[in-house]
Amino acid sequence: MATDDAMSVTPKYLIGRVTKLTGLSIDVVRVWERRYGAVRPVRSSGGTRLYSDADIHRLKRLRKAVECGYSIGQASKLSELELDELIAGAPHSLESPDPYKSIRERFLDAVRSMDVVTADQELARAATLFPVGELVKKVVCPGFEEISGGRSRKELGIAHEKLAFGVANRLLGTLFRIYAPSVNSGMILLATPVGERDELGLLLSALLAAAQGWNVIHLGVDLPADEIVLAVRTTNARVLVLNLTSVLPGTANELVEIAKLAPVATRIWIAGAAAEHYQKLLARANWVFLRNLEELDEHLISEAET
Repeated sequence: MATDDAMSVTPKYLIGRVTKLTGLSIDVVRVWERRYGAVRPVRSSGGTRLYSDADIHRLKRLRKAVECGYSIGQASKLSELELDELIAGAPHSLESPDPYKSIRERFLDAVRSMDVVTADQELARAATLFPVGELVKKVVCPGFEEISGGRSRKELGIAHEKLAFGVANRLLGTLFRIYAPSVNSGMILLATPVGERDELGLLLSALLAAAQGWNVIHLGVDLPADEIVLAVRTTNARVLVLNLTSVLPGTANELVEIAKLAPVATRIWIAGAAAEHYQKLLARANWVFLRNLEELDEHLISEAET
């Protein structure tokens, strides 16, 4: 009979099961495996990667080490015993009820002190730990809401917000390029009308769409209605997402113009903090009003399935 030790290295888990057992996304497991040699799965006769109990245990330890503030580059070089010693002596709690909050707090502390290196490291750490949806909805978005609140209380300034945006923009742009569209995926365009300059909200939405397998065109901010419609017609986009964060004098006219010119077959979704202000116009145009990123994510999934 095989011993427990022998069984522990028996390759048997597919990547989907590994993600459920470790809490790491498929992308994270593959990056840790290929770039850092964190684990070395065995390939089946058909070429499928198979992971063992030992691999699962190691990935869990590595996740704990990263949650405690160590880089995956550091942790992946350590033995199991060294990992256990490192985790045992780590300053951060391994049983934190909210790991997202812990990373957000460290990120915000770095922003307050304008420590761009640490701020960058914290967001990069979050990207290695969490799937894109969790990174966007539980780390980046609430983190910037706290920064906005800090600005309203005069605890933070425009410079702090700009620093935080620069860090987030670099990371999110890198992640955006990782995702290739699924086969026969729909085309989705994202933009803001004239005067709207919230780049972060638009990029978060684009990243969620890319992670769901959509073919994404991120047009950017501050575009006139005729240019947005031209892009929609040229690409035969299935969905157009417009992000509205401010109530501006000309926005209603821009939306009316888009409603007149856009192809009937293109679905138009309106998101952002100011979208609710235009609900009557949205109802007349039969556009979809999205209250938050959760609703955007749900619509991305359901629309892709139709």
